[in-house]
Amino acid sequence: MKDFLKEDDFAKKEVSKNLLGEDSTAKQDATTDDSKHEASSDFFRYLWTVALAAGFFGMGLTLAILGLALPTLAANLNLTIDDLSLVLIARGGGYIVGSFIAGILESKFDFHILAALSLLVMGIGVVLTPVILNVTSFYICTALSSLGMGGYETVANVLCLYLWGKKSEPVLQFLHFWFCFGSAMTPFLSKSFLNQVVHNASHSISINSSATATMASSPNITYIENTTVPLVSVPYFIIAGFLTLVIISLILLKFFASLDSTESQDENTIEQEGTRYRYVMLILLFWLFFFMAGFQVTIFTFLYKFGITESPGLAYSRDVSADLNAMFFITVVVGQFLAIFWSQKFSPAKILTADFLGVGIGSVLLLLYPLYFEAAPILFWITIGLIGFSATSVYACIFLWANRYITINGRFV
Repeated sequence: MKDFLKEDDFAKKEVSKNLLGEDSTAKQDATTDDSKHEASSDFFRYLWTVALAAGFFGMGLTLAILGLALPTLAANLNLTIDDLSLVLIARGGGYIVGSFIAGILESKFDFHILAALSLLVMGIGVVLTPVILNVTSFYICTALSSLGMGGYETVANVLCLYLWGKKSEPVLQFLHFWFCFGSAMTPFLSKSFLNQVVHNASHSISINSSATATMASSPNITYIENTTVPLVSVPYFIIAGFLTLVIISLILLKFFASLDSTESQDENTIEQEGTRYRYVMLILLFWLFFFMAGFQVTIFTFLYKFGITESPGLAYSRDVSADLNAMFFITVVVGQFLAIFWSQKFSPAKILTADFLGVGIGSVLLLLYPLYFEAAPILFWITIGLIGFSATSVYACIFLWANRYITINGRFV
């Protein structure tokens, strides 16, 4: 009898061990599956981040090319830059409308596809802008490219928060670094295709002296050799080709590396915020972006023109003015690159304080330019560099600062 009980106890222990072993194996398998799924999700997040960075790079090229090409485009239209002063209204209006439309559509459509569609609209505007020889059409094409830029920036910023959540601060700075890097590359990309600047006692005129171009039916337009395509179109076509590659990449990622909505890393706190608090924050953000974006885009657009203007201490050649733009954008890139690391050590509020201080000092020095251009002309270049370095991370820092207090989703509610 004792032997039988011992055998029964032994059998129970064996069964228990087997059950525990199977349970432990099942838990290990589940843990392994979760680890694999998490690793796959992280890999997809990195792929999407790279694709979004490429889109920001193309957006930087698109934003900066207009300021550099504007004198040439004005000459092609047989107009002065003053005659095209409404281009800033067209650009700003398109940007606002694009952001607004993207915010509405973000809740109704997949924002992975919205990002690709925004780049498509941007690319269409980029392709058409240099070949249109009508002022009204020129404004429409400028507004169209800005429509795409506004839509893409809205969607891409929200998508970054969706992908990375509380870890998004250095990632968003990284994305905007590529925007700045694209802007910095634009002078080097376009310089050879812009009209040469000749100064006389009363005004500046644009004349192209490129050996690869030929003069055709209009004395103001320089065409690519043996074509009827304006020479200034070349950098625009290069930018459009790059945007096309990014669009294809985003579409491929959508179908082969898509993330479910349940994998969002961002926390939704809209219900806890309250309508009044949220609207107050949005109004504050509107005015911050209104002034800072207007300040930055104005410099991006008119710095080249400012350099070639017939005025004391300036009247630069095409190449020197393009170098001034390049120097400005290089400081922008350096500032944005450092912001990636600063965002991991300092809060957005502290970085913003330093940025506003630098922009303020630079703006004051720029206003005092007539007082020092003869004694210290290099100070003008230092001032432009200081503004670029300080203003570069403002947009991303405002965005990240706001995300600490409200949920950013591209919409009012």
